[in-house]
Amino acid sequence: MSFSSRPDVSRRRLLAGMGAGVSGVAVWGLSPLIGSGSVTSDRPQIVGHRGAEGLAPPNTEAAIRRALEVGVDGVELDVRRTSDGELLLFHDPVLDWDSTGHGWIRNTPWDEIEGAQVDGEPLVTLDRALETIAPSDASIYLELKDGGYTDAVLETVAEHGLTDRTTIIAFDAPVLDPAQGAGVSTGLVGSVPTPWLAEDAAAAGADAAFTHYAPHGVPTFVDETRERGLTAGVWKLVDTKETIRDVLEHDLDVLVTNRPDFAFDVLQDA
Repeated sequence: MSFSSRPDVSRRRLLAGMGAGVSGVAVWGLSPLIGSGSVTSDRPQIVGHRGAEGLAPPNTEAAIRRALEVGVDGVELDVRRTSDGELLLFHDPVLDWDSTGHGWIRNTPWDEIEGAQVDGEPLVTLDRALETIAPSDASIYLELKDGGYTDAVLETVAEHGLTDRTTIIAFDAPVLDPAQGAGVSTGLVGSVPTPWLAEDAAAAGADAAFTHYAPHGVPTFVDETRERGLTAGVWKLVDTKETIRDVLEHDLDVLVTNRPDFAFDVLQDA
């Protein structure tokens, strides 16, 4: 099947230009964006967002390889399911938004998607992605964008012998239930670092709570999450060395970032 070329300005690029995590900024405010404290010596895990979106097209094998080359502690990836049950790495529900493919993923079989690209890199299945990650010692964070295929994801992870290294994460708590029943680590994701996100994660039986970054909300979120015995993770989607330094001043457990190389540079200079 042939695919038309991508539009010059993709949805991802538009969102990146605007600054992801706007909802958090709106609630908690932007200033002070850059803190004056020091980076904690007990560093968090550094996890590459969508592989390493700031270094290669997101959710592609190239992004995963770049993240591993940088030396990440873990890789975060988005997982969706096609109409014929293939597990595909892709963030949005519609292929047209950020690839040369067309249609809703859930309504499209894999043989009509295979060959589509994001910025010149082919879309990749979860199976292929796990083959790439398996030889490393990196942890794996799989964000399931919908319900109904958690068991299929767990089966694929188990086939690669990666169950102990995998955390299943989602915005919707019911998506996590099959993983919890199988004894697999889970995390609840929220858009804003509110104290009740930690409460919801604990109530859902999750092992971790993850939120987008907002300067004034992170300290309380981390404290509330830790008080409940959970891992505190933060998504940092607007990545410069200065803003990553600001995040690292907080005593979080996991930093998910588009530029893991920047995070390691900041930690090395601290």
